[in-house]
Amino acid sequence: MDLIFDTVGWIGALLFLVSYFLLITKRWLATSFAFHLSNILGGVFLSMSTFYDSSYPATFVNLAWAIIAAYGMFNDQYKKNKLDS
Repeated sequence: MDLIFDTVGWIGALLFLVSYFLLITKRWLATSFAFHLSNILGGVFLSMSTFYDSSYPATFVNLAWAIIAAYGMFNDQYKKNKLDS
């Protein structure tokens, strides 16, 4: 079971790092669906890993990160749909 949660944690960490790299190199926009999705999944995956390891402060931060990213994604999609109509 340790290997599963460690792997999930590493995937989450890579999602954070890759999405940030693509953002600062201007390949992704902060409003892009892919950027938000990577941050949501990264936060959820890291939360699963840190919860399994009983690192509750890290779990809280990563869940908050995922929730904020989800808010950003829905807010950006709402604005986009509003402009399209």
